[in-house]
Amino acid sequence: MMKVLIEVAIAFAIWAILLYIVKKKGGEHFTVVGPLIMWKTEKGKKLIDRIARKKIWKRYGDFSIAVTIIAMVLTTWLIARSVYLSFKITRTISPRLIIGLPGINPVIPIWYGIAAIAIAIIFHEFSHGILARVAKIRINSLGLLFLIFPVGAFVEPDEEKLLKEKRIKRARVFSAGPTTNIMLAIISILLLAFVFSPAVAPKEKGVATIGDIEGIKEWSIITSIDGSNVENMKDLEEVTKSFEAGKAYNITFFKNGEIQQKKYVHGIIVAGVVKNSPAYGEIKKGYCIYMINGIKMNNITTFMDFMNTTHENEKINISYYYDGIFGDISIVLASKYNYTHDAKDKDKGFIGISVANFKNMVVEPDYFINLYNPFKTNFFVFVSLPFHGLSPFPEELASLYSYPMQPLFLPLMNFFYWLFWLNFALGTFNALPALPLDGGYLFKDGVSWLIEKLKLKKGEKIADYIASSISFMIIIAIFSMILIPNLKALL
Repeated sequence: MMKVLIEVAIAFAIWAILLYIVKKKGGEHFTVVGPLIMWKTEKGKKLIDRIARKKIWKRYGDFSIAVTIIAMVLTTWLIARSVYLSFKITRTISPRLIIGLPGINPVIPIWYGIAAIAIAIIFHEFSHGILARVAKIRINSLGLLFLIFPVGAFVEPDEEKLLKEKRIKRARVFSAGPTTNIMLAIISILLLAFVFSPAVAPKEKGVATIGDIEGIKEWSIITSIDGSNVENMKDLEEVTKSFEAGKAYNITFFKNGEIQQKKYVHGIIVAGVVKNSPAYGEIKKGYCIYMINGIKMNNITTFMDFMNTTHENEKINISYYYDGIFGDISIVLASKYNYTHDAKDKDKGFIGISVANFKNMVVEPDYFINLYNPFKTNFFVFVSLPFHGLSPFPEELASLYSYPMQPLFLPLMNFFYWLFWLNFALGTFNALPALPLDGGYLFKDGVSWLIEKLKLKKGEKIADYIASSISFMIIIAIFSMILIPNLKALL
């Protein structure tokens, strides 16, 4: 960790020196803007002019308006829903999660993030430039923004001319950027769903673990139990239906490129332990609890029924097994009400563990492959893969699968996922009806057009007031998604 901090400190020291040099001797092409270096050029204007001559761009502009309005409505609804849900979150959330920049947002990998955000911003800005030229608006300059790495691009149209154009022409220019990002996101989704995902196959037939099962580690493929082949979930159901709590079974599984064996003692599996609960420090994730107070724990139902009969300060005796070791511990229960704050839980005992049945801890191996195909999984699950540590695709998990074009396949799959993720984030965020975002200008022009049709006095002032008010509300809502859970966690 210290080595990384030193490297980061050296990098920023060099960057500070470079900022000073550019500020003193940057000339007309290089300027310093805060911590950024801006490079301006007129190169590329002829390329934009040639591209803008195509007749299709006017239709693309009209299409972009429709796409941006749809994205504006859906993203605003999603933010409003997220604010509502934030009141139900009790854990702290890092403010860095709302900043979509690699190196700041902890879930965005540095190199994939830099490549994807650079492409997203360049296409976004060039789209604005192309539609500006379609509207016969002059482009003053183009350029890049650097913060050690390229973090942005810009195409600078003649703003005075842009503001004098008809609303429909302005709307095409504003909408082009977000729509292009959304289209790049869709192309990336199609590649992941129909090129990359179908090319991946498990190396062994069986069921994959999604958590530690006693000594069997997460991301293993179970191939047989007591000599009976397990090729799918149906086979697993058949083999495990006669399992008895406390009885041992031999499990064969594939992990780290080799077939291994472990003894599994049946019971309920500890999937998680609540911090500072009675179980914290006594019971570990992955333990098999097969008996409590002499009652065999065959399944979750038996455990829940037992816990509902317990009371605060009651002492319970637990028999467990983990990685070849049997053990017994005694735990004094806390009050469940102190953790749930639900009146019906007063005087009930609380141990502080979440548990699962054996079959809840495994999935078909195709499950992980299908996560990269939003047509075979929930779209919100697809978007949230980085928050579950599943993008970039973990090497340990990847070792369970075969795929072509090694070693390029996984980096390419990871790249297209992040190309989707950051284009989707940039496109939908810029579609929000908040100034100075593209969607904010589009929304303001729409309000101005509506007021004009209604023939209201002081139309422009009213439009400015509405646009500014909505912008303020959107900004407050975005910060509330982070602020509310953090405040609740402190109370």
